[in-house]
This record gives sequence, structure tokens and C-alpha cells, in this order.
Amino acid sequence: MRRREAAAKNNIQTLLLPLLLLQLLLCHIQAQPSYSNVTLKANNGDLEVVVYLPKGIKPNERTYYVSTRFDHGSMIGSIKRTTTKKDGTKSTHVLYDTNQWRIPHDPFWAESGVGLASEFGVGDDGGFCTFLCGWDQVNEVTNGVLGYQEAKAGESFLKIGVGELIKGSCNLCDSTDDYRFNSPYQFAKTPVWTLQENPEGNTITLVHEASLNQHGYRLQKDITLVDDQLFVKSILTNLGREPFATAWYSHHFFTCDGDPVGSGYGVDLDVAGTGGQYDEPAAWFWSTPLEKYASVTPKKDKVSVEMQRGVERDVRIKAEFVKDDTSRGTFTVRGCGNSIKESIPEIGNKGQAVSMYAFNLYIETGTFSPEPQIYMHLYPGETRSWTQHLEFSDQEEPPSKKKLSWFGRLTKTMQNPASSSSSSQQGGHPHLVFLASILISATVTMAMHAVWTKRRSGNKGYSSIPEVVS
Repeated sequence: MRRREAAAKNNIQTLLLPLLLLQLLLCHIQAQPSYSNVTLKANNGDLEVVVYLPKGIKPNERTYYVSTRFDHGSMIGSIKRTTTKKDGTKSTHVLYDTNQWRIPHDPFWAESGVGLASEFGVGDDGGFCTFLCGWDQVNEVTNGVLGYQEAKAGESFLKIGVGELIKGSCNLCDSTDDYRFNSPYQFAKTPVWTLQENPEGNTITLVHEASLNQHGYRLQKDITLVDDQLFVKSILTNLGREPFATAWYSHHFFTCDGDPVGSGYGVDLDVAGTGGQYDEPAAWFWSTPLEKYASVTPKKDKVSVEMQRGVERDVRIKAEFVKDDTSRGTFTVRGCGNSIKESIPEIGNKGQAVSMYAFNLYIETGTFSPEPQIYMHLYPGETRSWTQHLEFSDQEEPPSKKKLSWFGRLTKTMQNPASSSSSSQQGGHPHLVFLASILISATVTMAMHAVWTKRRSGNKGYSSIPEVVS
């Protein structure tokens, strides 16, 4: 009798221990502080957009991005969109989330942007393009930096949208004196941003400016959510005494529902004039040919790119489309039953003097990124503005997916921890979710074993292996 009571007690303790550990782990996940943000909502809460704020606006909260590549006012992502089916049931999708790209997240790493993270420059090394730059073969285009060429090592230069940095201070900096776009630099001064909220217009405004010697700029970001439309207006002013020209693009870190990039992802690009022709200069070094993973189909008014299979974690793809005089940088990206169309109305508008510079497509397992690049030239005191206009809708015929059982979903999470949807604007903790999934699996397995053992011991002809009595 005592032996049975002891065995029963051991079984209970065995079952309770993983459950207790799981509860502590989930409490730890929930207790993690969120990154500083403002969340805009529309459509009675069916559309939510998170704007991760630059450092210093909410000083007691963590900052999502404090590195030196992307514009600090462009961290817009973790978009939740709830749709209603014909039968009245609702489903919520998470777009441009934080749990796919460069995980675990490091706010200090140059690449660690989210969603609509944008950069002044072309996303390549070098501080200046002297001649025959971009589609229109323009001259003297800065790579988003001001005062870089005249600065000596240890002196300051400006990166538009980032602030004042120290030349030669990056991890990859060497004697070649080249600007390294993807390596974090040290700040000479802490950048200052201000926030203004307009609840009635469902708008926030972020403003930042920096000056150094004869160079300077002011950057304003107006972010508005109305119905199924998101507007991100950038206003750049030359505060210096020297003119400058620069390129700009949004990296557009698109993912949906935590699914790794693969079959089901697609995009229509406003490059019909190219006939689907593109170059892959990086294929000689680090890029994998697009044709190995996707189909490229030229059509009358667009070029469609459809992913045919999953992208391995060590694969990077970059396609640079040839010049198309008719392109306005518009594209429609698709995934998990959602369709997002982005346009920049100011492109081609002579009053704004904003034109196309290039149109690229960048792909990894953690991002599906159409990247129209634009060009602008500003004399001292001049201002240029452009607006990313995103329209959210349902995908007409989303690719059918076999519904996974709970065990299948658990297996998927264990194989790819980043696919868990539990990461949101809290910043994401995929490694903790992975551990939680292991604990859940262990708990279920032990519970099934206990039930099976009990049934065995209760049937005639079966008996448990007896304990060794000393």
C-alpha cells in the first residue's frame, strides 16, 4: 500500500514539475518590457500598426533600434490585420513582424530593422558615387552621408536619418577609408527626436535634425492610419550651405504569420518595361540566383515574381531590375491571404523632383523585400517630400495550405522557432517560445505515459515492473 502511495506521489510530482517550469517560463515571457512604441488602430481595431520610437522619446523604455544604418523614425511594423470570412468567422494575421529577421534581435546591430525600415543611400558600401549613378546615370550622389569625404578618421560625419557618427569607428572599417553601410559606427552625439501625436487624425509626427560644419538636414515623418490605408510621408530639408543629392529606399521587411519565405509569397512589380530582365551582380560573391527559388513572369502591366520553394537560412538573393522609364516604383506584395499595395505618388511629379533611381528585390528566409529606390537633389534650404502609400486588402486566391494538427504546429515551431506568432510588438522572444514548446511536448508525453501506465496496472494480465526492494 505504501509503495503504491509513494509511486502515485512520484507520478504527480513528475507531471507537476514540467507544468511549473512552463508557468514560470510563460510568466517570464509576459514580464518582458515592450519596446518603446506608439500603436495606431483603424477599422474598429481590425488593423493595428506599431511605430517603434527612436531613443529618448520615452527614456524609461527600451528602444527597438539604436544602430547606424536605418532611419530611426522608420521602424514601422508588427502589423495586425483581422479579416472576416463569408461565414462570419474572423482570423488575425501578423505582417512585418519582429520574429523572422535577424533573430535574436539586437538593437545595436546595423541590420536589425523591422517592417518599413528605410535608409538614405543605396544599401551598399562606399560614401559617394561620382558619375553614371542609378537608372538615369546622374552624377555626384551621396550614399546617405554628408561630410564623409572631407572628414578624417576620428572626425564626425552625418548619416541622414541617423545623426552624427565618427569616421573609422565601425567594426569593418579599414585603411581603404570606405563607408561601410552595414557595420555599426559610434555616435559622436546622441541623436534627438521629438514626437507629436494627433489622435483625431490618427497621426503621429517624428522630427529630427542634425548639423555639422557646412552640412545639415531636417527630417520629418508623418505617419497616418486611415481605414485600410497607411501613409508614411517623409519630408527632408537641406539645412546646410552645400547642395547634396541622395538615394533613398525602404527595405520593406515583409513576412506574414511567422511563415518563412517560400511558396505562397509573391509580388507584382511595376517594371513591365523591363520584360522581366534583371541583373544579379552580387551572384559572383554572395547572392544566389533568383531563378533557383522563384518564377519571374513578364506581363502587360507588371512583372510577377512567385516563390516556388522555401529559402534556406544561409541563402541571400538580390535581383536588380534593368531601367524602366515608365516605372513609378509601385508594387503589390502577397502572402498568407493578404495583399499590400505600395505606391509613392510623388515619383515623376515635376513639382516634387523625386525620380526613380533603381528597383531591386531582396529575399532571405526572413524577408521578402521589394525595394524601389528614389533619387532627390536638394540645394541649401530646399525641401523634398515623398509618401509611402500602403493599401491593405485580401488576397484573391491565397495558396491552399494543409491545416496542421496541434502536433504539426508544435513540430513546425520546434524546427523554426521564429515562426511562432507569440512575438509581437513586445519585441519577440523566439528562443523562449522554443523552450516553452519543448516543455509542452515533454509534459504531454509524460502525461500520456502516466495514463498508459495506470491502464496497464489496472488490467488483468499486465503488471508494472516492480521496484527493487533492498
